Amino acid sequence: MNSYCGRLSVFPTKNWMAQVSAGRITQPERQAEGDVVRTTAFLHYSRPMADGNSWSTSLNWGRNHDTETKHDRNSYLLETVYPATKKDFLTGRVEIVGKDELFANDPALEHRLEHTAGSTFQIQAYTLGYTRDIGTFWNVETGIGGNVSAYAIPSAIKPFYGDHPWGANIYLRLWLKRDK
Repeated sequence: MNSYCGRLSVFPTKNWMAQVSAGRITQPERQAEGDVVRTTAFLHYSRPMADGNSWSTSLNWGRNHDTETKHDRNSYLLETVYPATKKDFLTGRVEIVGKDELFANDPALEHRLEHTAGSTFQIQAYTLGYTRDIGTFWNVETGIGGNVSAYAIPSAIKPFYGDHPWGANIYLRLWLKRDK
């Protein structure tokens, strides 16, 4: 065993949950030297609704420390899922992530950007979504939905990603049915 981790979870009430974890990942990228020490913290709240669903919100933090470069990359996430009706769910998500490998396939560009803009870029993503439950077939709960995301990026990388990057996806959700 060359990697290890530990986790502590606390449930102070039936609606709240907190968790802290840390671990060391030995050489996670085969081509790159160094290990990663990962630390995370998580706070989650669920509010039961009258129809049997729950409005759930999570706040997450994570840090990767690269033992070779000595860089720390932090990430933050706030997300929520709100059951508008028994079958309709609205979602929202805000992410802030430090990225340092965006130009790893072009070392000359990566080196030039590192000297002018730093080695880590703060990327922000804002996502809104909707899911509609369709029904249960052969013990599988199904739903269909979509998300739209807009990104805020540093000006140094806008020539490569555009001034207003965004994305959208449509998906089919399949879950094994929960026993009640």
